[in-house]
Amino acid sequence: MGRTNGAFATRNAGPIASRGTGAIAILAVALAAAGCVADPPAAQRVSKSHAAETLGKAAVPADLNGKTVQLSYDVGSGGTITFAADGRTVTYTAADTGRRTSAPVAVAAVEAGVFLVTWTDDAGEVVSQVQDYRTGRVEGTWTRRPDPAGPPVIETRTGSVHLTE
Repeated sequence: MGRTNGAFATRNAGPIASRGTGAIAILAVALAAAGCVADPPAAQRVSKSHAAETLGKAAVPADLNGKTVQLSYDVGSGGTITFAADGRTVTYTAADTGRRTSAPVAVAAVEAGVFLVTWTDDAGEVVSQVQDYRTGRVEGTWTRRPDPAGPPVIETRTGSVHLTE
């Protein structure tokens, strides 16, 4: 049978048993690897709210009072908006013409870093925008009446927004 070493008996299994144990180990590793490939873990995604937490305070403002922001639109001209320190008025400067208009503004925080901003410029256009400083995106509508007797025209625009400070 085998040798006796003190109180324990050992068995000399020989080369066939060693190969069998090695084959089982290799088979176990192969099956584990195949299981990982056949059922990979779900891709990890960062939610928008989590991404906002990773941005600095200057990128995600608590309010827009006293801030200046740069707007760039996918179609059409952009510009800058300067919010008064008291948050009651806004000054918009068009990038293409340099035309500047100041008007009362309504700013409502939708959630952290996202604001609904609405004003009526001196030409009578009503501008409403959702400015998302977490993603740097802006979506807005411009309502104007090109013909005073005609119906209003509503334009939509998307683009980017960021603080200039």
